[in-house]
Amino acid sequence: MSRSRIKTFEKCIGVMNNILVYVCAGVLLAMLLLGIADVMGRYFFNRAIVGTLEIFEIMIPAMVLLSLAYTQQVKAHVTVDLLCARLPPRIRAVLALLTTCWAIVLFAVIAWQGTAVAISYHQMNSVITNIHVPMIFPRLLVPVGAVAICLVLVVDVLHFARDIKKKD
Repeated sequence: MSRSRIKTFEKCIGVMNNILVYVCAGVLLAMLLLGIADVMGRYFFNRAIVGTLEIFEIMIPAMVLLSLAYTQQVKAHVTVDLLCARLPPRIRAVLALLTTCWAIVLFAVIAWQGTAVAISYHQMNSVITNIHVPMIFPRLLVPVGAVAICLVLVVDVLHFARDIKKKD
């Protein structure tokens, strides 16, 4: 793959991650406003908003799953490199390449199984009880987040492979 194609691919992934981060920020804002409205309704009007708990149960995983790829892109995941820091740079790059390939396989399986679960919920016409939202929508968050992080990991693999070639 040429360097310009890698840069274009990386830019597209960056745009996708920025969109997902804005979606997460919107979800967080919606949670804030819904929480405030629910508490105010409960204390001032003696009526809570029906389905608040169910909506929060959808929104919290949405924020986590949709922000995984961005967190990987900016390298903000927690790492412990006590042993790896003492290894030569080439071996570190090879280990990083191997672990990233393993992560791609893992998240690809998560995306595949998440899609299968979402399809099964859709076939069963399953809905969330109080708010009557089809279960396929929250279930699709898993494969969307997994595919997004897979794409970021593919970019990382391309960078690690380039680093290994440089160290030859």
